[in-house]
Amino acid sequence: MNPSTLINKICFLVLFAGLSSFLNAKEQPNIVILMADDIGVGDIGFYHKERTGKEPLVPTPNIDELIANGMRFSDAHSPASLCAPTRYSMMTGNYPYRNTNSPWGVWSPLTNDGIDDDSTTLSRIAKKAGYNTAFFGKWGLGGVWNGAPENYSKTEGGAQKFDFDYSIELPQGIQNKPYVYYENGAWMKLKSDSKLVHIPFAQTEYDEDNRKRNRDGIGDSNWNPSLAGPILANKAVEYIKKQNHNPFFIYYCSQAVHVPHSPSETLDGVKIKGSTLGNHGDMIAELDAQVGMMIKALKKTGKYENTLFVFTSDNGGLNHNRALTQAGHDSSNGLAGKKASIYEGGHRVPFVAVWPGKIVKNSESQVPIIGQDMFATLSTLLKIPLDDNKILDSANLLPIFQEQSTEPLHKYLMHRSQDVKGPFHAIREGNFKLIMIADSKKNLKGLKAIELYDLKDNVQEKKNKNLINEPGQSERIQRMQKTYLDLLNNGGTTLF
Repeated sequence: MNPSTLINKICFLVLFAGLSSFLNAKEQPNIVILMADDIGVGDIGFYHKERTGKEPLVPTPNIDELIANGMRFSDAHSPASLCAPTRYSMMTGNYPYRNTNSPWGVWSPLTNDGIDDDSTTLSRIAKKAGYNTAFFGKWGLGGVWNGAPENYSKTEGGAQKFDFDYSIELPQGIQNKPYVYYENGAWMKLKSDSKLVHIPFAQTEYDEDNRKRNRDGIGDSNWNPSLAGPILANKAVEYIKKQNHNPFFIYYCSQAVHVPHSPSETLDGVKIKGSTLGNHGDMIAELDAQVGMMIKALKKTGKYENTLFVFTSDNGGLNHNRALTQAGHDSSNGLAGKKASIYEGGHRVPFVAVWPGKIVKNSESQVPIIGQDMFATLSTLLKIPLDDNKILDSANLLPIFQEQSTEPLHKYLMHRSQDVKGPFHAIREGNFKLIMIADSKKNLKGLKAIELYDLKDNVQEKKNKNLINEPGQSERIQRMQKTYLDLLNNGGTTLF
């Protein structure tokens, strides 16, 4: 064979391989993961009506429509009871304690995220499969700068580090400095006269009792937290409209409903501010409007029928507004605890998946799952193999989505909480949940089992049904505590 023929054949094979990959990618569904901030199960109108038999105080028609058109999970959990550790898990497929750099969460954009540059991440799975990838919203994972930046007009890491083709990110959401939007790593000025200045406390729109938490700091001179929802939702709609070739992956981390509760006046023609009994409820309404805008954009562009859309939350709800709670609204939906708690209300969250023609409408799964399961689900769906020695806590949900499988996926569920009375640790095996307390966040010294609940009989974790002192449970308690310590110290998988 002469050299020119050989070269032509090689070029053809390379071109064919590239074309084959492109065609396979074209056949794949678009994927949208929308993770709300501080939304509990009871914040969703569907679940309020299911629990109380009454119409919701905060209607969520768009999220309710997701439930009607897809599968809801009644035993779904966030990877942690707080946002920062959850965001690590969603990106890596592993529980937060596996981040040796910061096992309780990376709380500053100036701190290393603890994720190696060559690690497989949620976004890199999609990217490797030929997807166009986009991130919108609160980053909250650290690593935006490793150390104080000399110039806040651009980022060094964040979403750009993880191969997102497009990103508009708030390093710490609306809750902390820098109060700046970064579009593809560059400062997106809110107005033409915007400057980077020190934002005074009053401009953050926090309640006065947050002044002592050092919330003032660097930001866009035109900062206004009520703009966040409209900016993020409109940018996402704009992105969806532009996608005409490769399938796309969107990871949308809403600012709603984290404090400060600063609802927009309207969104997509819907009245938001003043539409409920308080600003907390208004922010839930704003989140619902964001969901509606994205679904509408998918339908208008003909992409909805070929999109897997997942809605969930980074942790439990707030029960923040007194008028709402007095009127019967319960973010925790009757469960004990709320955001930051070791109890179910701290980490049992809404999880809804819609995929027309693939997921049965108005279906329900009672299989216990974790938000980070979307990691292995994407890997399987997009045929990107994972290293089972590195991805230890993420299970593939496709058998549940497509076949309504009832087979359990997680041998153990792991929970942590660092609220003021903690730190608390918990492990769940089957229906049994063991709660422990340690002397310090820094180590497991003095770890002591304090509560044991059978969630099948007592999902509300009522104290009068605490089995910790039951003689017949002593062996189970010892075994579960030993398992918890073994998993943390030896790094084994939590999956079957």
